[in-house]
Amino acid sequence: MIASKNKVCGFTLLEVLVAVALLTFALVSMLGVVNYNINIATKSTNYLIATSLADEIASRIDSEGLPSESDRSGEFDNHPGFQWYIVVAPYNLSQFGVQMNIVNILIVWDEGEESYEITFIDSG
Repeated sequence: MIASKNKVCGFTLLEVLVAVALLTFALVSMLGVVNYNINIATKSTNYLIATSLADEIASRIDSEGLPSESDRSGEFDNHPGFQWYIVVAPYNLSQFGVQMNIVNILIVWDEGEESYEITFIDSG
């Protein structure tokens, strides 16, 4: 702005309000993006933890054998909020003379809202 002798330089109230509104919109948009990224990072971390826990249970089943009960469940001491469920069902291939078991491992967290599941066949 160019000021003359008798006029005062400055912004009008309307210009200031428009500038504040634009800044507010930009900041709210940026905060929304940050919040979204934090949620995605948390979900990714939880899926990684669940994958690791399911692999740990599968390795334990491989080394120790199948559980005696067909349905078992529990919680992880080192990962509060994560629960596990194991279901073992017979898979009979009598025509081949083979007895196998289908093992289903389910890991849940966030009060059951999120889950990760693996299924494999164990020859016993």
